[in-house]
This record gives sequence, structure tokens and C-alpha cells, in this order.
Amino acid sequence: MIKLENITFQYDKVILDNICLNINKSKITFIIGPNGSGKSTLASIISGLVFPKKGEIYLDNIVLNKKTNNKIVRKKIGMVFQNPSNQILFSKVYDDIKFTLENMKVSKNKISKTIQESLKRVSMIDYIDANPYHLSGGQKQRVAIASQLSLNPDYLIFDEATSMLDIHGKQDIYHLLKSLKKEMGIIFITNNMDELIYVDDVVIIDCQKVYQYTISDIVKENSILTKHKLDIPFILKVATTLNLKDISDINEEKILERMRNI
Repeated sequence: MIKLENITFQYDKVILDNICLNINKSKITFIIGPNGSGKSTLASIISGLVFPKKGEIYLDNIVLNKKTNNKIVRKKIGMVFQNPSNQILFSKVYDDIKFTLENMKVSKNKISKTIQESLKRVSMIDYIDANPYHLSGGQKQRVAIASQLSLNPDYLIFDEATSMLDIHGKQDIYHLLKSLKKEMGIIFITNNMDELIYVDDVVIIDCQKVYQYTISDIVKENSILTKHKLDIPFILKVATTLNLKDISDINEEKILERMRNI
């Protein structure tokens, strides 16, 4: 579990004020809030890229602060960013992931097998020798994810990682997230409220504070979102109209089936 205890962070002004938060493994945690609310700042705090003015951060049994060995943190938690092209350094998929492993001082006799295994996990093994610049947006993002998976992290942060993808690329990433959560904790930061239905827990940043809910809480009570001045996703509006209260029923196929029977 990732634990944040009484975290306060500021630049010129306070961004996050005395927040407490628990993020569990084997779940997808959705972090949402208005632009400038501190979503990416929170991700940077969790991953050890910046440090709060006060408070304590725990990555399982590791205390995260300025003295924590960066290599330990990088193996514990990975990060996938908005634009996968910005994470590409080489003209071959194999070399791109190899660079990540070499930076972390992974032994040379393990590198080839590790690269193959990480690409298999994201269904990209057939592209091991491809030029990543020639891949689609969704495929590039999968390579970026494979690069992080090669370090076998316990947690993986997606910082608006689907915002530049088309609908097919987004769907591919959603399915991948569901499979990955069996092995690690997923933290999903986004402005797209329609992605809400793919998660387990919801963290809302509002006026420098954080509020934590389960997705079932929100399905049963849409006013939670409006209370925080957030839009209700269209699919949840439909689900409310159909009086669907079970999150397992909130998907396009089941909703269409229900509508045909009305």
C-alpha cells in the first residue's frame, strides 16, 4: 500500500494541504480534479520526483524522502506519461527498453529475456525489432509501458497516458490496465470522466484537499461528482436512467441489452 500522511506541498502557493491517502495494490485508482488542482503534482510526490513541505510518504515498507535511494524507488514505482513519443530515444524497440534496464544496472545476461517478457505482457513482442517512430500512438504507449514493466514495479502511474490516443488506442490501454492490476497497483490520472467506469477507487482533488471513494459509491450516488463540480460521465447518466446500481452492469454491452428489453 502507498500511504500519504498529512502531506502539504506548495510552489508559490499551497497545492495540496494536509492530505492523507491510501492507494492499494491490485486496484486501479482514478485521480481526477480540475486543471491545476494538483493531479500531476500528486503523481510526482508519490513517485519521488518532488518532495512535500511536510508529511510522510510510504511505499509499502519504504519511507520515501530525499534520502531514499532513487534506484529503489524506480524499481518500486513506474510512470507512463501523456506523450509516448517523448519517451522514445532509439530507433529500435529493443534498444529503447534496453536503455532503461542498463540505467538500472540490470545484469547483461538478463536483459534480453527481460525485454522479451515485458513486450509479451503488452502484446508487442512481434515489434521487438521495429522502429518505434513508425508505430501507432497506442503501440508507442504500449512500448513505453513495457519499458516500465521491465523493472517489475509494484505500482504503475499513468499520467494522462490516454489523452493523445484515438478510441482504439484508448480501448487497448483500458484492457491492458485490467490485466496489469492483477499484478500491481495502477494509478490512473486523467481529465476524461468517461474513463471512470474502468477503475476501482476514485480520488478527487478539490480545493487543495483529497476525497477518496469506491467506484460503487459513485455509481450509487452520482451527486458525489456534482458536489465536487465534476461532470457525470454519459454512461453513468444512462445507467442512472436505467436504474443500474451494480458496477458490473455499467458497460456498453449490458446497457444496450437492457435498453433492448425496455
